[in-house]
Amino acid sequence: MIKITYVEDEVRNHFTFEQHTILLNAHGIENVLTIYSSGEEALIGIPVNIPDIIFMNVRLPGLSGLDVTQRLRANKALMKVPIIALTAYALPVDWQAALDAGCNDYLAKPIHYNAIEETIRRFLLQASNKAQMAV
Repeated sequence: MIKITYVEDEVRNHFTFEQHTILLNAHGIENVLTIYSSGEEALIGIPVNIPDIIFMNVRLPGLSGLDVTQRLRANKALMKVPIIALTAYALPVDWQAALDAGCNDYLAKPIHYNAIEETIRRFLLQASNKAQMAV
């Protein structure tokens, strides 16, 4: 079971992401989703309920997703958790800012199901398969 965290302030995007996770389950990627509506909520909840992967909106009101990412990376328990930046701003400077903040990858909005599945497979499932093969 993969623990997915989604940090997004727009409620309409919550529904869409929830639908994506239902599709993941239908395609054999069992998961449980936790949603935080603000950076402040995420900073409180994520260290208590450590996910396997985090999808982080970059443009959150208050603390930005990049500020949240930097603070999460300071926590040793979260250093290896993949954080995927999500934003409608897909310029190279935005990509570099996400990497500099500690994100592992970057997806441009709108987020499509295939991009989410591919990202989860790349960061979690392929790594898990390689570790099992090494044993």
